[in-house]
Amino acid sequence: MSTPLKKLIVIFPLLLLAACANLPPAHPPEDKLLLYTIADEETLLSRYAPVFAIEDAQESSNRIGTPSAKLGPGKEEIIYVDPKTPTVYAREDQFATRKGQYTNLIYRIHFEEVPDSFFPYYLGAGKNIGLLFIITLNNENEPVLYTSVHTCGCYLAFVPTSYTPADVLPKGWQKGRQTVYSESLPGLLDHRSDAPEQDKVVFVIRGGNHRVKDIWLADKGFLPDYKKITADLQPFGALQMLPLGEQRATSFYETSGPRKGYVKGSHKSRERLYMSWWAFDWQIGEDKKLGKNKYDGVTFYTSLKPWAREASDLRDFVTFAKYWGWNF
Repeated sequence: MSTPLKKLIVIFPLLLLAACANLPPAHPPEDKLLLYTIADEETLLSRYAPVFAIEDAQESSNRIGTPSAKLGPGKEEIIYVDPKTPTVYAREDQFATRKGQYTNLIYRIHFEEVPDSFFPYYLGAGKNIGLLFIITLNNENEPVLYTSVHTCGCYLAFVPTSYTPADVLPKGWQKGRQTVYSESLPGLLDHRSDAPEQDKVVFVIRGGNHRVKDIWLADKGFLPDYKKITADLQPFGALQMLPLGEQRATSFYETSGPRKGYVKGSHKSRERLYMSWWAFDWQIGEDKKLGKNKYDGVTFYTSLKPWAREASDLRDFVTFAKYWGWNF
């Protein structure tokens, strides 16, 4: 065999591997990616509602569900999230600063659990897990900030937009990709200047631990060609009136005792074991209610620093945003 041919035989597999390494990633199988959308209505909450792209949707624990209640043995109240029926809960808040008037569109979703497996090992394992997504609009109804956080106050992420004034950004903010708890998120989303409501923000949610894996914009009329499910849109208040038996209702949250304001059944034994002693919070990691203000519900802190509980409390959005460097 000639020397050039020998070289070609050796080099060809390497060239093939190099070519394959640069191919775009294949789309996940259709049964492993699911888009949850909200029906189009003439309200801000429906017009700007995010799309949730869920990984590994063949697993029930990765499907957006509906917080529900039933009676167990001995008429014990059981609170759970039903993955067969998706519901997105939403609320509209306003706030004002010297720079202008703003509206927060707040969306809340829940999953039945983060599995308590050992491979993979999820620190945040527990039941009735939730996430919050906040779209901050200026007085022209242009999105200036996207915020995501788990309903325990952890894994907080911010993404500004092309509508965000430069003086609102935290000092030194980088507009490229950012790493947030090991996930790669955009540092800025570029909206169309003429019709921001035609852009749908898509939150890609990782299977298993339900962290936000990516955030991107899609044309409202041309969402990716994956399986889609329309979720019901309900007010936050519905979470405090879950149907239970004959003409009865109960709250998704504890209404008395040391866990008042926390989601029922949301105990996080692993986080308590590893983190409660140095974070000075026995209920660390437990999902909770997001109150309308600091007189409503439990403190919704987003920083693990014990001395920053009040400053990072999401119930007061202006103070919360200022703590994290945003200058509204």
